Amino acid sequence: MSDREPPDVWLPTAEQIVMTSERAILATLDTTLLLAARTLEAGVLGLGEQHEEPSPPHLALAESILILAASLRELIASYRAATDHLLGDG
Repeated sequence: MSDREPPDVWLPTAEQIVMTSERAILATLDTTLLLAARTLEAGVLGLGEQHEEPSPPHLALAESILILAASLRELIASYRAATDHLLGDG
């Protein structure tokens, strides 16, 4: 996980789910993205290493997934912060 990624996991309270029900699904998606990224990092040899030639397709695709997962997690964290602010939770 990079320094710019959101913290590990957040789970909305029952009250927060009642106020904005999408938080439950977004929390599930956030957790799934984190687990997928960690699984790729653990299971794909050579991931994150510098290559003099273009990366093999499976490494390039895995790296793309990590970038996209991190970006989506940042968007989820921003949405959470916005709804926290609107609802007075933050």
